[in-house]
Amino acid sequence: MIRKLGLVAIALSLVGTLTLAVAQPGAERSDAMRLLRNMIPGPINQITDVMQAAGVRQCANRIEQTSTFLTQGSGSALLFLPERDPDNSMVSVSMELQPAGLPRAYASATFSPNTAVGCAVTYESVQYWAESCSVVAAKRFTGGTFGGSIGSEVAVLTIGPTARVFLLRSTPTSCVSIKKEVVR
Repeated sequence: MIRKLGLVAIALSLVGTLTLAVAQPGAERSDAMRLLRNMIPGPINQITDVMQAAGVRQCANRIEQTSTFLTQGSGSALLFLPERDPDNSMVSVSMELQPAGLPRAYASATFSPNTAVGCAVTYESVQYWAESCSVVAAKRFTGGTFGGSIGSEVAVLTIGPTARVFLLRSTPTSCVSIKKEVVR
C-alpha cells in the first residue's frame, strides 16, 4: 500500500540560514525545539529543525549528524515526510550539495526509527567528475580498495565496512561516483 507523503522544500544559504520552511504552530514548535536542543549539543541545522518541527524526534540525532556531514552548511533540500505518525515512520531528504572546490552533487539520506540499532540511516551522494574513473578513484577516494564490479560498467570501491563507492564511466574522460553508506 502506498501512503501519500508530504514534501517540504527548504533552501540553505552558504551561511546555513533557512529560506523556506513549513509553518508550525508557535507553541508546539518552541516546545519541540527546546526538547531537541537539550538532546543535541551545539547548533541545530535547518534540516533537523524542520524535521523536528514536523514531529520527527527519534531520529533527531542521526538527522543532525548525517545532514551536517553531507551539506557542510550549504545546499538545498527537499524533505519526504509522512502524513501520519512522523516519529515512527521512515523519513527521507534529498539535497543538492555545493562542496567547496568540488562539483555540485546530489545526495539523499533515509532515516528509519525503531530498528534494532535505534534510528538507522543510509545515505548516497552522486557526483559528476571531469576525470576518468581511475583518476577519481585515486584522487578522491584514497585508501579505497577495488571490490569488483556490478555488471560490466560499474566498478566498486570498498571504503569502509558498510561504505562503497560505485564508479560509472560516462565518457572516456569523465566519471560519475555514487558513494553509499549504511550507518549503524
